[in-house]
Amino acid sequence: MMHWRRSAWAGLGVGLVLATLSSIVPIASAAEASSPPGELQQAHKALLVLSDMPAGWTSKKSSNPNSNVGDAQLAHCIGVPTSLIAENPPSAYSPEFQNKSGSLSVNDQVTVFPSAKNAAAELATVAKPKTPGCMTQLASGPLKAKLFGKTPAGVTLGTVLVSATDRSAFPGTAGYSMSVPISGHGVTVNVTATELFAVKGRLGHQITFTSSNEPFSIGLEQHLASVAVGRL
Repeated sequence: MMHWRRSAWAGLGVGLVLATLSSIVPIASAAEASSPPGELQQAHKALLVLSDMPAGWTSKKSSNPNSNVGDAQLAHCIGVPTSLIAENPPSAYSPEFQNKSGSLSVNDQVTVFPSAKNAAAELATVAKPKTPGCMTQLASGPLKAKLFGKTPAGVTLGTVLVSATDRSAFPGTAGYSMSVPISGHGVTVNVTATELFAVKGRLGHQITFTSSNEPFSIGLEQHLASVAVGRL
């Protein structure tokens, strides 16, 4: 499921949360680098591009971290095999798209699954009613430090909350949003990361919307999700 892209928690973890406070060092995607070029051609064509974003947005190299932290616990809580959470098929990655202030960002990933059946099983895991609650439980409990990593001195993470997205608002997708307040140096920033997943055949989209204090327009999220799903 969540390894469909980078890791079970990378998209909703410290990489995006602390991006509002510190820079991220980009790393290469081993899955993409080791895959035959032809296998990912269709995946690359399906990715969101800068011209899909609003006027004035820019792009930069995206980080694609990979970690197995929390996979076994999440799989046990949801009630699925760990292999379904931890698999890491070949993927194509978009740049990171940002608005002028950097308060809004979009990342896209298109994965080539071993089979259409496997892709459907991944989407079904995302859509399980237990998934958001399990992610909230693990991200707020003993695994919090491992999942989010070490925060800078004077910075604290508040209560983590993961909730399912409204599938009627985003046809053809399943997903969840995580929100967490980050406090430090007298300032509190409310960060929200929403991940939408869609599959067609062996291909699977994962779109990540991240905002800090300034909320995403639901219309923009719906538009980009529609464009992405239409390219599968």
